[in-house]
Amino acid sequence: MSLPAIEIHRGITTKTQQAKSLEYKSVDDRKFIPKQYQEVAESMEAQFAETMVKQMNQTIEETPNEDSGMDYYKSLQTSDRAKMMAKQNNLGLQNVILDQIYPKRMRNEMALKQYETQANLIHHNLPSYKMTKKADTIDMGKNDSTPGQNSEGGLP
Repeated sequence: MSLPAIEIHRGITTKTQQAKSLEYKSVDDRKFIPKQYQEVAESMEAQFAETMVKQMNQTIEETPNEDSGMDYYKSLQTSDRAKMMAKQNNLGLQNVILDQIYPKRMRNEMALKQYETQANLIHHNLPSYKMTKKADTIDMGKNDSTPGQNSEGGLP
């Protein structure tokens, strides 16, 4: 026979709170990763997947009379399989690569805006070359810094 629990309050009130849920909430931090980094991670995963599929194909016994042209089509098929696997992120390597090249602490809106601003500034300051359609030549301007040359570009 169990006795009922008796609550004794001696002038002290206590508030009880329920424990917070330990449920893991997935946060999509990929939206704050620059596109270039995502493309690098995807291409690296595709390279790994292609190597893996090639190794798997070597374990299959082939008939000795196969056409050498068939090898070309098999390599295309292997390449396409690897690209599809990387697109779907089946192997999970992209996440590991992104954690290394673009850490989670940098995955926020402010860091992304700073990256884009800096990338635009660098792109804006790159030299531009003008192509002339008449002669298909590149106009790079005159280099006055070379010593010992006259105005025609020859030696004095």
